[in-house]
Formats: sequence, structure tokens, C-alpha cells
Amino acid sequence: MPRLAFKTDSSFFRKIVVGAFGARAVCEDLARHGHIFVELERGATNSKLWKDVKRKRVRIPDLVCLSCGKRIECRAKTNVELSMSHSPTDADRAWDFGMVDNDWIAFPICQSDKDLDWTSGKLINEKSYWREKNWVEWKVNGHINYFTVEAFRSQVHARSRTKGVEEGSENFIGWEATFSTRNGPVLTVDQKAGKITIALTDGKRPFTWKVKQGTKIFVSAGDSVEKNQIIASTVSPIPKSQLNCSCNIPANHIQNLLSSRERTQRFTGVKMARLRNEKQYESKIQELANDEEEDVYVRLEAVSYLVACCDHSAYEMFSPYLHSKDLQTQLEAIITLGETGTAEAVKILSKIITNQMQAYFLRSAAAWSLGQIGSEQSNGELVKAFANVDVALRFEALENLIDVGGTICIALLKGLSVADERIMAGCAEALRQHQQLPDYVIQELLRNIRSQQPNKWIVWLIGHLPREQFNTAIAELQQTKPELHYAITLLWSFLESWIAQNWEVNISVAPPFDKDESYDSTKTHSVFD
Repeated sequence: MPRLAFKTDSSFFRKIVVGAFGARAVCEDLARHGHIFVELERGATNSKLWKDVKRKRVRIPDLVCLSCGKRIECRAKTNVELSMSHSPTDADRAWDFGMVDNDWIAFPICQSDKDLDWTSGKLINEKSYWREKNWVEWKVNGHINYFTVEAFRSQVHARSRTKGVEEGSENFIGWEATFSTRNGPVLTVDQKAGKITIALTDGKRPFTWKVKQGTKIFVSAGDSVEKNQIIASTVSPIPKSQLNCSCNIPANHIQNLLSSRERTQRFTGVKMARLRNEKQYESKIQELANDEEEDVYVRLEAVSYLVACCDHSAYEMFSPYLHSKDLQTQLEAIITLGETGTAEAVKILSKIITNQMQAYFLRSAAAWSLGQIGSEQSNGELVKAFANVDVALRFEALENLIDVGGTICIALLKGLSVADERIMAGCAEALRQHQQLPDYVIQELLRNIRSQQPNKWIVWLIGHLPREQFNTAIAELQQTKPELHYAITLLWSFLESWIAQNWEVNISVAPPFDKDESYDSTKTHSVFD
């Protein structure tokens, strides 16, 4: 039984979101100390999932700094505790698997500031309907504590408990720690009595903590502490003064990583070489790519480096993995191919999207990868996907175009002028969902509705954008184009009404698409079939 087999979709997604949000918060926090942290483990900072197949991956720290090479594992928490998941029987699921002593572990406390739920269900004749909406606004609750892996390895955990079935049936192990619940300066520290007194910044009377027996106090009188900062523990946190980035990669650091016997170290070396575009490691990384006994995750990263940095052919390098009989390897190859960002990679990914013989999750991964590339060429291919016969894939393209950001607007404006209604509709919706449209886009929309033959999808789009952006221009149409003025103001009135909050198409009608049935899961297909 898979480890997460009993975890509900909503529970699993929430945990993925907490982890991704926590990793982003760590990147932002340590940027203030001069670090440039990026994803080391793919997916560490995003919530994209492919449920049809579990992604093949090596357990590896989440982040790596491109300036100094430091690696960090992020253990985001919703409760204030010093604990980690751990399996005492499965080495691959041990809390420290794939890490070395000088790696760091971060513990951001992630809190849902606003958590809004809405549900609706009906039984209409022979059809049942259920819908859930859950909007959560996340924030980091106080101080982020950092530790070295060595600090945890030197202290036996104090307690353990088995997770619930929905959590994956592993263990939680924990270490004793006292967290400050306030912001303020430390007034007194009594090491013998195990007491810490902190003055509160809100002017209330000082608060005294009695720390747990056997723990060490890590603050002194005169220090300033933050909410959720560890002030005493059996494990020593890294002082703030030691969090600063050296902004220097040690001599031979990447070469040593590439030659390490630890696969996560080799993976780190290859990825750093690619992200830093250091071409001098081509020979060594070619050896890793050619080594059939090497872990497939490391080989794929090596192939990505050779394509992105050394101008090797993406088709030739990735073909063995894209032709693999293992769907997990195909999925990871598509994602890794997208990370090269080359024009050839865009062509291959575009071909995968249009191949109806492929599993939907592979075409979905190709669309996602095009969105991650974010080039003019890849954006254009995603716009073309709005005409795909698989409606579910159109929604995939829509989601990824929205995530691209402002750079996609030019391609979307072009898409509004094509003859295909499906493409025009997709481009209008993608522009609608952009939070802040550039001025040149707004001016182009206004130019169109003032023309002799306004585009109906641009009329629809303006009617779904904030009234204040177009109010003056639309008011001018009341005399020259009263029908157009009426149509747009009617749309604004609807969107500002209470019924628009949970409005949807007639729920007695089934969705206009079903899950892709063109893929036969009993057969093995190549992405090039």
C-alpha cells in the first residue's frame, strides 16, 4: 500500500501547500542574510501534483544557495514544536536520509490567517453534485529557527508518536524545546533555576519562562527575541550571526560534490553546475549521464546540464528516458526537459501535448513545463493548446499561462485576434485572471472597443475586469455606442452583486468534458509515438 494511500486529497494538498509556502518563506528570510536559495528538490516551492503516478525522486534537501552552496531541508509546521517525520524501519524515510552534517534544517511556523470554506451539494434526478471551495491565506508566524543536521544527530529525540492513517502512518519524533510566545528584550536569565524573563513590547508586565529540565538556554540578558524563537532546547539552534552568506563557493566544491559517493551530493553538484552555467564540468557530468548504474534522478539532471549548458541535443539526450517503459521516468524526464529551457525542448514538449495516445498526466506535465519555461515560444505553444481536443488539457494550459505572469500578455493579446473561438476564449480568460494588467494591455483593449468592429471577447473581458480601470472610457460610449455601453455595464453590475460570489453554470448539466479516455493504461507508449 503506498505511503499516502489513505490521505484524503484535501489533507494531502494542504500539507503540500504548507511545505511549499514554508520553503518560499525560508528563501525570503535568508535572502536578508545575503543568500540566493533556489529549489534543489523539484517541487519544494510549488504545489503541482500528478495523482496518476507517483513521481520518482531522491530524498534530498529542499533548497540550495547558489552563492555559497549551503543546502537546507525545510520542515514547515502548523504547530509550534520541534519535530520531524521519521521511519525507524525504512532507511529511505529516516529524518536525515540524504543529508550531511553541515546541511541546515529550517522550521518555519505556517499559520492560516484567513480560512474560508464554502460547500454546496444537490441531487438532481439521477445526478448528484458536490462542490467545495477553500480559500486560505498563509503567513509565517514569528521567528524561523535554523539548525545543523549535526546538532540533531548529536541528541537523541525525547519522544515519538505514530502519525494517523491520513498522515501516512509514519512516526513523529520530537526534541525538547521552549519557544518564546512574545516579542521583546530578555531581562534576566537564571541558568541554575532554568528561568528566562522577557519584557513585552506591548507594555504589559514581564513574562517568565520555566524551561524544561535537561534543556540548554540559548539567550542572554539584553538579547531581543521574537515570537516562536527557541530560547531553550536540547538541540542548539544556529545563532543569527552565523546565518549570513559567505557569498563564496569553496574551491573545488562542485567537483567534490560530483565525485561524492553520496547520490544526493552528486545531484547537488550537477544542479549547481547547471544553474550557475559552469561549463567546465562537462566531462565529469557526461560520465554520470553515461553510467547506467547511476540513479536515474542524477542521470536526468546530468542530461539536463548537458543540454542547457553544453548545447547537446535535447532529443538525443532525453530520448531514452522519454521512451522508457516506466511511466515515473517518463514523467520526471518531461519535467527535467522543461528545466533546460531550450527551443528544442519547447518543440518536444509541444509534440507531447498534442499526442492523444499519451497519458493525460504526461501531457499535463508537458504543459506545466512549458509554463515554467515562460519564453515567447513556449507561451505561444500554450496558447495553441486552447484548441486541443482534450478540454481538460485546455484548462491545464490556462492554469500555466496564468502562472507565467505579465510576460505572457503579448501572446494573449495576439490570441484574441485569431479565428479560433476556443483560443480567443482561453486568451480572454487568462487575461481576466491576471491580477494586474500592464498599461499597454489596457490601452489595446480600449483601442479595440473604440474601433468599428469591437472583438466580442474583448467586450466580455472588459466587463469582467475592475470597473475603475475603464469607467471613464466606457462612459464615453454611452453616446456613440449605447449597446456596447449597456453590455459592459450590465456585466459589471452582475459581478458586483451578491449572486456572483458563488455563481456557476447550471449544475444540472454535466461538465462539458470527461477525463481523457484515449489513453490505454494497459499499454506502454513512448511520448514520441
